[in-house]
Amino acid sequence: MKGHIRKRGNKYVIVVDLERDHNNERRQKWFSGYDTKKAAQKDMPRILNEINTGNFIEPSKESFAAYLEKWILNKRSRLKASTFQVYKTHLRIHIIPKLGNYKLEKLNRLHLKTFFSYLENDLGLAPATIKKVHTVISSALSEAVEDGIVGKNVAAGLKTARIERKEIHVWDEKQLLQFLNSSKNDPLYIAFHLAAMTGMRRSEVLGLRWKDVDFENSLLRTVVTHTPYGASDGKTKASFNRTIDLDEVTINELKKRKERVDYEKKRAGRGYKNNDLVVCTSLGTHVTPRNLNRKWYQLKEDANVPSIRFHDLRHTHATLMLLQGIPVKVVAERLGHSSITTTLDTYNHLLPSIQREAIAMFSKNLYKELY
Repeated sequence: MKGHIRKRGNKYVIVVDLERDHNNERRQKWFSGYDTKKAAQKDMPRILNEINTGNFIEPSKESFAAYLEKWILNKRSRLKASTFQVYKTHLRIHIIPKLGNYKLEKLNRLHLKTFFSYLENDLGLAPATIKKVHTVISSALSEAVEDGIVGKNVAAGLKTARIERKEIHVWDEKQLLQFLNSSKNDPLYIAFHLAAMTGMRRSEVLGLRWKDVDFENSLLRTVVTHTPYGASDGKTKASFNRTIDLDEVTINELKKRKERVDYEKKRAGRGYKNNDLVVCTSLGTHVTPRNLNRKWYQLKEDANVPSIRFHDLRHTHATLMLLQGIPVKVVAERLGHSSITTTLDTYNHLLPSIQREAIAMFSKNLYKELY
């Protein structure tokens, strides 16, 4: 199989002579768009090699937008409901308006670098958001490669703005108890108590059902998360399959909550929506993350404690356990981390303090036996 270069107007093209068809008619494949003869000469060996080895992929004439719209529909069944909505939003607001008109075969790394620069410098998007946009693009192009639509994923390995690690703010024991005591009469108190005493994520707290609570064995099973788009499995396999042991106080709080829910169910009669939720409105419907946050800010202010995020209750739970000498593996299992590496990476700032306390305790106990 041979190829040669022709000049066409102000551009150069590579012409590859293919095997004749069944009618012995001559067949050729043209590759256009080269500004110089040298550029065409440089690319011709690659093209000939791909054709000869059967690795050549016919360039797609489809626009990136058209491909993305089909891709996201096919992807829906493989994504959590919340993730699907996030992907769709990034496609609609950011990706398709700026990149959708490019032909899929013409999309290159320079286009993407310019696009990500626009998101960062013109729109002022946070690095974490830009990284999520990059994930959507890379995931779509990766499947295009797998399906033989394009030859390579031009988004792979492309670096975006660096995500700065957020500083973790937590309460100490006194502040946590102050908040819990101040808030204990609120109808949504159980949500904050669970987050602080189990390390559950907000979505897990809002998705917790009574059938997940094992009063007899004092634990929670099969954590399900709640999103504005419905319930879904946990964030990771580890979080979905984990069980969380409960202390006696938390079990008692859950029993009190169950009594309140049963009373509200009886009072509402047919108007009650029985979703089996632990955290719910007086009519049994889901409490939205937004409404929970409103209550959170109000109760924090009433308790006169330092302002932290709801998610920081999870960090507070982990931090207090680690400072009390609870093994990292136990903390990782409670949080639903897939490995202790995640836990260590998140809370490594505590290690020096933990080591100091551990060696002090070790030496105290050892010398007590010696002397």
